[in-house]
Order: sequence, then C-alpha cells, then structure tokens
Amino acid sequence: LKLSQGAWVLNLFVIFEMQQLNRRKVARAQQLDRDNACGNAQPSPKQLHKQKQRQPHKQQPHSGRKQDNSGGKSASSLALPQSSTRGGKYISSGPQSNYCALRRRRQKRAVQLATGQTNSPKVCVTVADHVQHDDGQFTHSCDSHSDEPVSACSHCLPDCAKLTEDLKAGGEARQSAVANLKECIRALAFHKEGCRVLQLALQVTDWRVMAELLPELRGHVRDAIRSPHANFVIQKIIELMPTAQAAFIAEELSGTALEVACHRYGCRILSRLVEHSASGTKTFELLNELIPDAGLLCKRSFGHYVIQSILEHGTMDQRRQVMDVLCSNPLDYVQNRNGCYVIEAAISYCPSADQERFIDVLLGEGANEFTALAQSQCGSYVVRALLRLPNTSANKVHKRLQEVLQDLEVTKFGRRVLEDLRISLAKKSLDLAA
Repeated sequence: LKLSQGAWVLNLFVIFEMQQLNRRKVARAQQLDRDNACGNAQPSPKQLHKQKQRQPHKQQPHSGRKQDNSGGKSASSLALPQSSTRGGKYISSGPQSNYCALRRRRQKRAVQLATGQTNSPKVCVTVADHVQHDDGQFTHSCDSHSDEPVSACSHCLPDCAKLTEDLKAGGEARQSAVANLKECIRALAFHKEGCRVLQLALQVTDWRVMAELLPELRGHVRDAIRSPHANFVIQKIIELMPTAQAAFIAEELSGTALEVACHRYGCRILSRLVEHSASGTKTFELLNELIPDAGLLCKRSFGHYVIQSILEHGTMDQRRQVMDVLCSNPLDYVQNRNGCYVIEAAISYCPSADQERFIDVLLGEGANEFTALAQSQCGSYVVRALLRLPNTSANKVHKRLQEVLQDLEVTKFGRRVLEDLRISLAKKSLDLAA
C-alpha cells in the first residue's frame, strides 16, 4: 500500500513538470512570433553556438609582453600562446601549431637531400652547418661568435648521392666530383651525408689535391669537434693526411686541451692525434699541456681514453709522468671505474721497472686494503691484470693472494681472482717443468 502511494505521488510530479515545460515552449514560440512580426528576432542559444563553431579562429600575433589584468579578468585568461624558435624559424606553441606535420615535412626533406630527389643539382642548406654546444645552444660553423641569422650565411650543398657515385667511379668523374667540393668543404663537413662524402674523398683522392681544399676548415676546428658529423672528418684528416698538413688541428686546439679531452667527440680527436702524429711539434705541445691534468682525466668518462692513448702511443717521458700520477694514490684510481682501465693500460705498455714500482706501492697500502680491493669489482679487474704479467713482478701478487684465499671466496669478484690465480700458478709450474 505504501509503495502504491509513492508511485502515485511520483507520477503526479512528472505530469506537473511536463506541463510546465510545455507552457515554457508555448511562451517561447509566442515570443518568437511577436519578434518576427516586429523585425527584432534574435537567434536561440543553440543557433548562437553553431554560428560560433562555423567562424574561423583568428589568432592575434604575440606581442612578447604580458597582457595587463584590466577589466577584472585573470592574467591566464588574457595570455596569448608563447612562441619559440627552432633552427632560426618562428614556431608557435599555441593550439593551432602542428608539430607532427612539421616533423614529417622535415623528415621528407632530409630523405630528398639524402637520395638526391631535388629539382636542382644543388640544395640550399640553412641549418646543416649549425653546431650544438654542451650548454644546449647552437652556433653557426661559419663564425662561432657571430650573431647573424641562419639564412644570412647558408651554403649551397652539392648532391651528396651523385658525389659519392662519382668518387667511387674514378677517372674523370672523380676529378669532377673533387672540383665540385671546392668552397663546399665546410658545409659538407657539418652535414649528415656530406661528412661521409668528405671521408670518402680523403680516402680515394691524392692527398696533394685534398690539401688544397682543407684551408676551408681552418678556424672552424673547435666547432667541428662539437659536431656529431664534422668530428669524423677531422679524424679522417689526421689519419690520412701528412703530419704537416694536419698540424693546424692541434694548433687551433692549443689552450683548450683539457676541455677537448673531456668532450664526447673531442676525446676522439686527441686520441687520433696521439696515434698518428705524436711526434709532431704542435701535438707534442698539446700533450704537454694535457699531462698536468692526467689525474683528473683518469677518472673522467671520456678523458681516460686520451690517457690510455698516451700510454700506448706516447713517448717514454709521457708514460712515466702518467705512471707517477697513478703511483701517487693507487687506491683512488684502482677503485674508480675509469681509472682501472688506465691502470691496465699502464701495466701493459709501461716498462717493467714502472710495473714493479706500481705493484710495490699498491701492496704497501696494507693487507686489509689489498684484500678489499681484490673483492671489489674495479679492484679485481686490476688484480687480475697484474696476475697476467709475464715477468717476476706477478710473484709478489701471488704471495699476497695466497695469504687471503679464504677471504676471497666470499665475493663473486674475489672468486674470479682466485680462478685467475690458479691458472697463473699452473702456467708457472709448467714453465718450470719445461
């Protein structure tokens, strides 16, 4: 009975609301008829919404200054979309910008440049020779200190695919390709495909011909080192050109040796200089500038590669100076992930007298320190390298390890040292038996 009464009340409420709605609709229709008769008809809210959607959105240019908050509105409601620059071009970051379409156009353009699908034999390059520095800023390779816009110093880049084909063909085609490289060396060096063309030209062309084109890179070596493309061209010049022709590279790096050695690409340049022109006057002066900071470079992610190259290809005096740095605080370098690689190179390339000196200093740190060293990841790497020494220097390491055999069984790295110790002792016994 109570349920029936509730349903009856609900039905009466629904009927009442429907009647009110119908009355409002009739009143609205009558008001529209009167407005039409008087010529003062106004669109309904739904019609106003549709008209607003049909109208195109007009975006006002950004003035670069904040809008004032007059009229009682908040600053966020008056703020216009900000802008940004990429590659020297204005790009709006508002809702109307389409970054996906812009990225597709750039990728399509890059494919056209790589495959030579352009209407003209030369393609205008505006951002190919821009270099990104460590701080994230970009500068142009034409003038690293210039504030000129990108379009003001662009280069015309030859068709890289055609140049590659002609260089491989040889004969007159190769001569024509080399002639087309003139006045384009700098633009090609900083380009993704152009740097490969230059490397191929250096390989297949007589060095006397290429020596006439290299002056275009003078004054731009530091920018080239920071470039992910041009640094390969500099390396190839050092490898293939005579020392006198590549001397300008070390000359331009003078005064910045430490900065270059700690750079991702700069460490490669210094390593090539040590490998191919360590006896050159300019390179020798550059390395002498670098040696005082060997202790710092041994622990750096990229600097330790340069020190390893000096230990392998440098002079005896340079190797001795590096060994002096390592012997000053051996535990500090052995426990460092990068320093242990330097120590292995020092053990491999330094004379036996320096090897024994390093072992004596390392064992003199104490039995507990040496045991902890053999149980660690980086320390075990160095201890295993000492066990592989062919001379009698390893005998001192054998005796010290035999005193702490039980302690080495505790860790994974200590067990690896024990395994190498057994192999070394077995090899030694076979040599004595023979």
